[in-house]
Amino acid sequence: MKHPFVPSAKWYKLDYSSDIYPMSSTHTTMSIFRMSVEMRNYVDGENLTTALKDIMPRFPTFAVMLRRGFFRYYFDANENSPVAFPDDGLLLYRINQQINKRFLFRVQYYKKRISVDFFHGLCDGTGAMEFLKALIYRYLYECGEDLTEHGNIKIVEEQVPEYELEDSIKKYGSGFDMFGGVVGKMAGRNCFGIKGKRFKTPGYGLIQGYVKTDELKALAKSLDCTVTALIAGVALLAIAKTHVKDTENAELVAMIPINLRRFFPSQTVRNFTTLTKCYVNASKVEPTLEAYVKVCKQNLIDGLKDKEELRQKISVSALMATNKFLKYVPVFLKELGTKIGKLGTTKTKQTLIISNVGVVELPECVGKHVRRFGFNVNLSKKVPNNIGVVSYGGITSICFTRMLVGTDIEREFFSILREGGIIKEVEITSNLREIH
Repeated sequence: MKHPFVPSAKWYKLDYSSDIYPMSSTHTTMSIFRMSVEMRNYVDGENLTTALKDIMPRFPTFAVMLRRGFFRYYFDANENSPVAFPDDGLLLYRINQQINKRFLFRVQYYKKRISVDFFHGLCDGTGAMEFLKALIYRYLYECGEDLTEHGNIKIVEEQVPEYELEDSIKKYGSGFDMFGGVVGKMAGRNCFGIKGKRFKTPGYGLIQGYVKTDELKALAKSLDCTVTALIAGVALLAIAKTHVKDTENAELVAMIPINLRRFFPSQTVRNFTTLTKCYVNASKVEPTLEAYVKVCKQNLIDGLKDKEELRQKISVSALMATNKFLKYVPVFLKELGTKIGKLGTTKTKQTLIISNVGVVELPECVGKHVRRFGFNVNLSKKVPNNIGVVSYGGITSICFTRMLVGTDIEREFFSILREGGIIKEVEITSNLREIH
């Protein structure tokens, strides 16, 4: 059987930025993130499974399994039928390849919620949201809802355009100086790491805060910054207040994934992001929201102002696939080097990750069935608390995912957010992992 988007083969390469993801996976962890949607009615599992099967031809880059070649991992066509599972409550645990029929995403449902966990080698947050929107649309169709339009949702009746399948990392990279400044900027320097008691059993903690998007934007406007800079400033200030000692010379770093589709004409559903960072030295910056946001705002401006530097960052992320030496190193040696590199240092290069996928748009016939969205960012031992942000229908969801028992950072974050009086109310939900 020929693969639907590779004319002469049933396999294809991971995009140029994704080689690191399978090589950094272990028996208990893999690089995954979650997109979720809260519907207004209870979810029917059978209709959801049918919808999932129906949309797969529209998303050929998701209809794959991971295989290990001699020099690189690669994707092979997966001819199995995917299944939607009841949610067992364990957040972002490793996808069981046997149970999940070798697919690299996992669809689950619980009451009114649909959740999809994605292996990062498949896609970034933008591609994941396109998949979830298509799944919602087809699910409502299977439920017999009257869908008068599909808007920007990718539907099964459409042909798959080539531009959705391109490796934009490969297309827009420009090369870079191995000893130049861009490599150092992307790697960063050692910084303050969050410490605390960790869960002993599987599963992460989840606390989601829901605020009115207009109020969040009004607060950002009052501080002359973007919503992302605001959230970064609030998060780093909350960490400084709860985890940094008064005399400690602590540099706090928020790593911010950047959607490169904002800067280059790409509509790929595969990975197309880079990273920038916000640095705040807690011993040198006044512990106020205004001061922290000012620093974060300038960091984001400096990190995104130079398009040529963005091209170089793209090339750095593709290093494993493009370097004349590394591309011909056997994959088992690359894996060994990756794991030794992780074990070789106890320091971290970022305090936390903050990823904002922006505003979700749905046509009215679909949107009336949807209440809100959620976005959970993956964790690591060195970065045990991360934030995902997504907005829909006038509500912004700020999702904290953590492997720490304590919730002091989240409490402080939402307290700071409300201090100025612009944000009048925050609705908080939790999976109550801290009391299990």
